[in-house]
Amino acid sequence: MSAPAIVVVGSNHEYAPVDVREQLAFSGDSLTHGLRRLRETVDEGLILSTCNRTEIYAVGADPDQVRREIFSFLSGYHHVPQRVLEHASYVRAGDPAIEHLFRVASGLDSMVLGEPQILSQIRDSLMMAREAEAVGPILQRLATDALKTGKRARTETDISRNRVSIAHAAVDLARAELGSLTGKSGVVLGAGKMATLAGKLLRANGIESLTYVNRSFLRAEALARETGGSALPIAELDTAIASADVVLGAVLVEEPLVTADHVRPRPTPLLIVDLGVPRTVDPACGVLPNVTVRDVDALEPVARETRRLFQGEVDKVEVLVGGAVGDFGAWVRSRTGARAISSVRAHAEAIQQSEVERALRRLSHLPERDRNVVRSLATGIVNKMVHDPVLALRTAESDAEIDQILDILGVDHQ
Repeated sequence: MSAPAIVVVGSNHEYAPVDVREQLAFSGDSLTHGLRRLRETVDEGLILSTCNRTEIYAVGADPDQVRREIFSFLSGYHHVPQRVLEHASYVRAGDPAIEHLFRVASGLDSMVLGEPQILSQIRDSLMMAREAEAVGPILQRLATDALKTGKRARTETDISRNRVSIAHAAVDLARAELGSLTGKSGVVLGAGKMATLAGKLLRANGIESLTYVNRSFLRAEALARETGGSALPIAELDTAIASADVVLGAVLVEEPLVTADHVRPRPTPLLIVDLGVPRTVDPACGVLPNVTVRDVDALEPVARETRRLFQGEVDKVEVLVGGAVGDFGAWVRSRTGARAISSVRAHAEAIQQSEVERALRRLSHLPERDRNVVRSLATGIVNKMVHDPVLALRTAESDAEIDQILDILGVDHQ
């Protein structure tokens, strides 16, 4: 009686460049539709899609079959050849898949070590999967335990002392490439959490003029009031860029929002840092005179330095993750054990009922009160006989041990 297999197939900043990752991204309607499509081929499914990763978590009886179904789903949904996917992806099954999500939630697998946004991204992914009716008890518990582990990592170790996020890294990159942000003009594309943080960081680093451009002008205006900037509608994007020294793209799009047509010829340098996956800025902008475009992969040097500085805290978080993986495995085994116990009881009760009824046919002369005594006696004997096997199933440490107990008892465990 094996536990369901948990499999993850994913691609992140370590396995594929941004031009490949953006082909695999899900957001908005594509995420909802993708979850429903995925659920047609696996028992449970969950999609985690961020600027640095797309991961598909799925549950099924056979891990190899689940892996094939995920690759087939990704290839068909995004129209990406399967050989390209396999080259740009990693596959984990069983405990390694569980450990992977717990490490992701703890910030160990992020480009920027310990970055906090991943927790809200996992929470949102779980919510979307629930709404699409794609997850069941296994993945719901897995994602919930991952969130708990991520919170413990940040409260029980000092990994949260690393205040760097993707937005921090982007502003640091801009400061390094421009020499200083003091007195410069900046534009932030977007009005969400990352755009808000990016705007505040630009202000803290001396940006003199700050403009927000967003598809929702009202949200851009509200953010501008909060940070002391100005707002422009999306129709005036080229006007905003024309006066900027640095542009930070922090908005979810299906197609590039900024194209070469939005960038007017200019005598002074313009740096565009694109944090989007799919990309907010058409890479063709980078070949224009005096224009430099950096995508999210350009932030990798910041990540390497942070990991070196916080290696001791990383080791502590790894211990937490290991314990959480063990706890989740125990919960899965308890579910398997519970099903096995039900099978044992059903098997014993079927034998009991058959034998008691056969005996009572021979004892038809007995009054009903005495017949009930026979039934009670049989029930008591069966309960005592299954007590030790049930206890053994409850304390079994592996699926193999559960199967061995069921084999000894002659109980079907398919």
